[in-house]
Order: sequence, then C-alpha cells, then structure tokens
Amino acid sequence: MNKPAIQSVAKAFSILEYVLGCSMISEGTELADIARKFGMQKTTARNMMQTLEYCGYIRRTARGVYCAGEKCTMLSKAGRFAGQLRERSLLFLKQAAEKTGESFILTTLFNGQRLIVASVSGNSIITVNPEAVECEQKYNYARVTTRLLLACTSPAEREHFIALNGMPPENHWPEAHGNRLAMEAELETIRQQGYCEAPDTGNFYALAVPVFDSGKRFAAALGVYAPAFRVDDTKRNVLAETLRETAVSIQTNL
Repeated sequence: MNKPAIQSVAKAFSILEYVLGCSMISEGTELADIARKFGMQKTTARNMMQTLEYCGYIRRTARGVYCAGEKCTMLSKAGRFAGQLRERSLLFLKQAAEKTGESFILTTLFNGQRLIVASVSGNSIITVNPEAVECEQKYNYARVTTRLLLACTSPAEREHFIALNGMPPENHWPEAHGNRLAMEAELETIRQQGYCEAPDTGNFYALAVPVFDSGKRFAAALGVYAPAFRVDDTKRNVLAETLRETAVSIQTNL
C-alpha cells in the first residue's frame, strides 16, 4: 500500500485508534504515553490531541487522561446502520406497511441532526407519504420521531441537537416553547410512556416508539403515519402493536 498523501491525517487516525484501544481496557492514556508511542514531541502531541478534542473524537477526564469522545459513539452508530442493516430495516418496514396499509419511517440522530434511515409508504388508496410529511415541516420539533429521539438519546447528543437547531418554536411545540425546564418535563413524559403520539392535527395521525440495539442502547425512533379519519381506537392499537413488533425485529439486527 502506498504512503498516505497527507501523513499528518494518517497519524491523527492512528492516535485516535490507539486512544480508543486504551479506553477499552483502562481509563485512557496520558499525553506522555502518546508522545512516546508515536515518537512525537510533547508540544506536537498536545496540538494533535487538542484538535481531536475540539472535533469531539476524544475527551479528557478530570485527571487529564485522554479517552474516547462523544463523536466515537456517533461513528459506532453509523457503522451499525451502514450496509445490510438499512436494507433489513427497510424489509421490516415494508412488512409493517403491508400488514397495516399505513406508512412507516425509521430515523436516528447523527452529528446533531435528525437523519431518515428508511421509509415506506402504505399500500392503501389514501396514504400519508412519510418523507413528504417530514420535509414539509420547517422545524424538526413538530415531529413525533424528533421528540422521541431527543427524549431517549444521551444528554450530550441532545445538547448538540439543540445547539444546532435552537429551542422549539411556539407553533410547533407550544408546551416546550422557550422554556428548557418545560421541554425537559415533556421529554421525561415521553421517556416514561415509552412512546410519542402526535396531537390531533385533523390531517394525519402519528406515533413513534424507540428502537434499541442488542445491548439495550437507544439507537433510533420508529414512526407510523396514517390519515386521521382512518384511526379509531382499534386501529391505533394495531399500529402500536405493529410498531413494537417491528422495533424488536430491527433490534435483533443492531
């Protein structure tokens, strides 16, 4: 294999891999150890670590030890969703749509933004296009999947999302508008319920449940959309049960 065109970038990745390895078996590693391992001056090593820390890929503990940062969790999530997992998830969504006639969508948070992993429209004559619904709304906070993602994700990832998207506007989430304590109370209610349900809009019904991986870590939000006129108590129960079954099916592949 040829030498990398930009060796400093290659070294940064090598150092990151080393820190991650140390984080797996201990608290992390110290600056002197990194400098010695890679034959670098301490000043150079410190500059490299400060850059990786600024980008979020490593962090320092209270003792000044370097260990894995929040962005490493993000990369791990990307690895789990890449490739066959997305295709398998799409298959489960199609099965749910065929069973109920309604539309399903799988979303996750990535780098402070909400990401649509897969979506399937229902097979009824009148359906809700999930991606169209997602895109026609200017703000994320009006969506049940966004609210559930924020309720179940880590505090650091939630802070990142809010930093990039701001607080909810009044017309899209009045209960949480401009008040962080009120927003946290809303998110706690969602966590306790284990689902997020849209208020009656008169147009469509929406419900979302969490998806966990095999290690019981929160991974994604699975949502269903249906025309409001078609959802009575019986249909709502069917949709809720189908969501739970589909979430379990996806979990076995995460």
